[in-house]
Amino acid sequence: MALGLVMKDEYPFFEAHGSLPEMLKKALTAIEQVVQDSKALIENCDSVHERLVQCERAGLEWHEELHNACVKEGIKGKRLTKAVESFAWNIRVLKGQAELLLNAKSEYQEYLRQIQEATISTGLVKSVGCNL
Repeated sequence: MALGLVMKDEYPFFEAHGSLPEMLKKALTAIEQVVQDSKALIENCDSVHERLVQCERAGLEWHEELHNACVKEGIKGKRLTKAVESFAWNIRVLKGQAELLLNAKSEYQEYLRQIQEATISTGLVKSVGCNL
């Protein structure tokens, strides 16, 4: 049985040669899933973040006109207040989600770094072409 860590497109990948115990197979499958999820998030994060920020900016620009637009449509009193508050809440949600997305990207990059370091420091896996 031999297990090696190689880098494929800057992401860790385990190559197993020979038969592996079932428990190790399950662990490698779980790690592979983390790597795949990390890769998807990291590669899509920037474009999704930019779209969230654009929506937030557009909402902030339109928010200034919201009160007048609602009044033109005949919305008054509590309904007007509720509409303005709901709109402001949605803009805050967009901002919060954009921040969470960037935090998730950082966390996933850290997970990948930890996978690489753990395999090397434990001596259980020989690193081949690993750049930390």
